[in-house]
Amino acid sequence: MRRIKGINVLKAGLLDFAKEIIYSLTCELQRISRRVEIAELKFNPFSGEVSIYMDAIRLDENVEIILDTSFADTTDKFLRSSISDLEIDFFGLIDLLELLKGVEGKNGVFPSILKPVNGEYITHEEQDRDAWVCICGNMPSYNGFYACDEDGDLIEPGNEWEYFYRCEYCGRVIDDRNLLVIGINLNPNNEEE
Repeated sequence: MRRIKGINVLKAGLLDFAKEIIYSLTCELQRISRRVEIAELKFNPFSGEVSIYMDAIRLDENVEIILDTSFADTTDKFLRSSISDLEIDFFGLIDLLELLKGVEGKNGVFPSILKPVNGEYITHEEQDRDAWVCICGNMPSYNGFYACDEDGDLIEPGNEWEYFYRCEYCGRVIDDRNLLVIGINLNPNNEEE
């Protein structure tokens, strides 16, 4: 039987989620390295009544996420304050992260998103399960393969890991269970937590 979690446990879980999503948003904004107009995004993830006042998102000199706004009383606001004021919910934060992953960075830096690939599989060197050969020719003894998430960004294998590896030479993301190439990320985030 499942146990009911206490309020403090649930609050801690929400705070952990908020920290993780803010860290991920910060990484994307660092990659983009410029002010992103909300109008550049496919849609505005902020709640309806305030969405018209959200003009842009950027990092300040202290690497804090700032929203440029057109509210009557303020022209910039910390994203953390916007979360506290319920101007964006947790699903909106996930949407914002997904939208930022599709934004091209300063000087044409590719977005950090996975381009799907269909029908590609990697092979084994002489049928050795651990001696993969990528379509690009990479092998473990060359550039190797590293644990990643479904976007091709490096992670430490753990509870969140879903059996994905990235070819360090070409950026292909491989599902270890069936050796299917699920996509290619030409500009992955290389920071491990």
